[in-house]
Amino acid sequence: MLKVPRPRLTYANVVATLALFVALGGSSYAALKISGRDIQKKTITGQNIKPNTLGRRQIKESSLSAVPRALNAAKLEGHTAESFLVRCPQGTIPVAGTCIETQAHSPAAYGTAVYECGRTDTQTAAGRRLPTHDELMEALTHEEIQLASGGELTSEVSASTSEAGRVNDLYITEKGGAVGLTPDTFAGAKSYRCVAPPLN
Repeated sequence: MLKVPRPRLTYANVVATLALFVALGGSSYAALKISGRDIQKKTITGQNIKPNTLGRRQIKESSLSAVPRALNAAKLEGHTAESFLVRCPQGTIPVAGTCIETQAHSPAAYGTAVYECGRTDTQTAAGRRLPTHDELMEALTHEEIQLASGGELTSEVSASTSEAGRVNDLYITEKGGAVGLTPDTFAGAKSYRCVAPPLN
């Protein structure tokens, strides 16, 4: 009968077997059991986080400061955004993207009214002008503005059919926007109000 050789238990065999169990069982145990409660504060660094995995749900964006090179990104030539908000000059209200005077001027011929509006605020702005029919009609929907007695001039004119070289001006006769034509003469004088450009 042949003898079956007995396997020898050596130190090397034992160490190799233990190492195999630790390698296989230990890592899987760690992967299954470690949670956020097991991680101590300030022990995870940026190098341990996969790039582009954190978003606004994980990061409170309001707590982030401006990038050093972008500190003036919210300014234009050193001015803040608030300083560029559009506002209307005193005595005017915003209407249809412009600023219209709340008080009408005394009656004047069309040419005189154009001149008087144009020389207003020329030191600080581009001057004023007469309103278009649409602008004046919209302005009359505001409580602050009441149509002057006898109607008000607009900037819209047409050639006079009775006098060569003269113009007739379109003026609003009623709050609803009804119009009439008046000659550019002293006899055709009507009240008027000016349109001012918005200020920065």
